[in-house]
Amino acid sequence: MGRNGGRRRGFSTFRDGGLFLAAVFLGILIAAKLDQINSETHSGRFFVIDGDTLSKGEERFRLLGIDAPELSQTCRRGAETWPCGEEARRVLQRLVVAQNFSCSGSSRDRYGRLLVYCAAGGRDVSAEMVSAGFAVASGYFQFSGEQAAARRDARGIWAGEFEKPSEWRREHRAADIETPAAGFLTVIRHLLGWSHG
Repeated sequence: MGRNGGRRRGFSTFRDGGLFLAAVFLGILIAAKLDQINSETHSGRFFVIDGDTLSKGEERFRLLGIDAPELSQTCRRGAETWPCGEEARRVLQRLVVAQNFSCSGSSRDRYGRLLVYCAAGGRDVSAEMVSAGFAVASGYFQFSGEQAAARRDARGIWAGEFEKPSEWRREHRAADIETPAAGFLTVIRHLLGWSHG
């Protein structure tokens, strides 16, 4: 009888733990959905400032989850130096002109830029930049698969030597010293596909 009671207690603890985890997960989903209500969505024509910054009219946008080389940053391929920051800008420009380009976000950085995820023709722009090798993944576990593939295939900046954009900014005392981190709820919304719509 004692053994059976122990089994029941173990099952009860397991069940209670499972219910607790389910409640936490449901709470996160509800909070992420509520966070979406505060989200701003912009579409139309954007101007590309650099590999991870856009503008539209007076509004400025910073792509979340990535850090691209700064506009004046250079990288090396063997003995050759090349303008990887300018090339990152060109790659983003090609994505921006796609049909159905839109960006959405719900918070701003200290410079007043809206922190966004963008989509171009149904493709995630941050993922495309990392996959092309013109940005490094900067947030949580996002885009790690795209970065690993770009590095393995020596795409973009991975074709040679480069300084991480954050380190380059620190050395050159660029005004944009930080790479904004996406909030946890923003990442959850993005992973669930709730960022655009």
